[in-house]
Amino acid sequence: MDDFGDTVIAAHQAALNFASFLYMIPLSVSFALTIVVGFEVGANRIQDARSYARMGIVTAVLFAFISGIILYIGKDSISLLYSRNTEVVALTSQFLLYAAFFQLSDAIQAPVQGALRGYKDVNVTFIMTLISYWVIGLPLGYVLASETSLGPFGYWIGLIAGLTAGAITLSTRLHIIQRKRLSLIIEKKGVPNE
Repeated sequence: MDDFGDTVIAAHQAALNFASFLYMIPLSVSFALTIVVGFEVGANRIQDARSYARMGIVTAVLFAFISGIILYIGKDSISLLYSRNTEVVALTSQFLLYAAFFQLSDAIQAPVQGALRGYKDVNVTFIMTLISYWVIGLPLGYVLASETSLGPFGYWIGLIAGLTAGAITLSTRLHIIQRKRLSLIIEKKGVPNE
C-alpha cells in the first residue's frame, strides 16, 4: 500500500472509515442473533431459531441496500466530510462506490456468523472466515493491486471477493446446521416446537 502514496492512503482510510461506520448495523444484528438464536436453540425451538436468523439476515440486507444507495448518491458529500483536498475527495468517492458493493456481502456474512455462534458452531465458521479473508481476499487484492493496472482498486476488489466468499460459505454452513438441528428434533419428538 505504501507504493500508492499519501493521497491513496488517505482516500482508502476515509472510505474504509465510513464503510466501517455503516457496518455497525449488521454487526449489531449479528450480536443480537447470537443471543436470540442461542436462546431458541437451547430451548430446542429450532423453527423459531431459524425464523430469527432469517429475520436478522433480511433486516441487515435491507439496510445494506439503503446503505448502498446512500453511498452511491452521497459519495461526494461523504468524501468532503474527510478532506478538502480535491484529489483525496475524488479518490474517496471512487472507493466509496466499491464500498457500496461490499455492503451486501458484509450484511449477509455478519448476521450469519451471529446465528452460527448461536448454534455454537464456531470452529468451522472460524476456518471458513479465515480462508475467505486471508487466503482469498487479501492475496487476491494484493495481486490485483500490484500485478494489474487496477492499482489501489485491486485491494477493494479483493475485499469484495473475500467478503462474498465468506457470505456464500457461511450461509451454506448455516443452512446445513439448521437442517441437521431440525432433523434431530424431529427424530426425538416427531414434530418441532412442541
